[in-house]
Amino acid sequence: MAQDLSKHVPRQKSAAADPTPLSAIRKRKQKVSNLWIFESPKNNRRLTISGDVPFMHLVLLEGDTAVAGYDLIDDPFNVSSSSEGGYVRVRLRDGGQHWLLIGRHDRKKPGKADQPAIPDQVHEKAAVAGIQVYRRTELELIGQEILVDNWLTLCAIMTRSSACPSYLETELLLAALDRHESLRVCDVMGLGNADPAIMLAVVAKALQSGIVQTELSKRLFGMHSQLKRVRS
Repeated sequence: MAQDLSKHVPRQKSAAADPTPLSAIRKRKQKVSNLWIFESPKNNRRLTISGDVPFMHLVLLEGDTAVAGYDLIDDPFNVSSSSEGGYVRVRLRDGGQHWLLIGRHDRKKPGKADQPAIPDQVHEKAAVAGIQVYRRTELELIGQEILVDNWLTLCAIMTRSSACPSYLETELLLAALDRHESLRVCDVMGLGNADPAIMLAVVAKALQSGIVQTELSKRLFGMHSQLKRVRS
């Protein structure tokens, strides 16, 4: 039975005609922090995040193939939490970890940005554990707009199909990539008896885990994105 695939992948239009998620965020006029309720595919749990900068950095962690998962310690972005000792514990696939403090640069003078200091509580705790702590602000998001948009889309795709069995679509995708150097997303959508929505989720999970790759930093993910199998 023919299915309408347009509802699964966003059409690639100009920002004026069809604003991307990030462009919509940047046009907001409010001076207060936005509250995000985010279903994290990488952690398989719902997160509460206050502020666009922290939210976008966590979305980028979803697409970092070196990251196995991350935890919000003391809920640093939960508006109901008053703790100043909160941080993000990033768990790496190689067994290591590091901590992130995410916030905004302080501008005391026009054009001058001061790097926020690491709170003593976090600094001392990290020193005892032998863990490296990094700061992340809005400055690291410059030039990452398309990548953030793509991972917002891919996370949504994975969330919508999270309760569906995907073993058939996974086998079809991997077998096809073994036979071909590269395939477009629209090619894999029609493989065998694959369900289009589940196949899209399988593609997103494969990109997240680093099994396949495509260009996500310079162009929006869509039906004509080229998929290539990553071979070690």
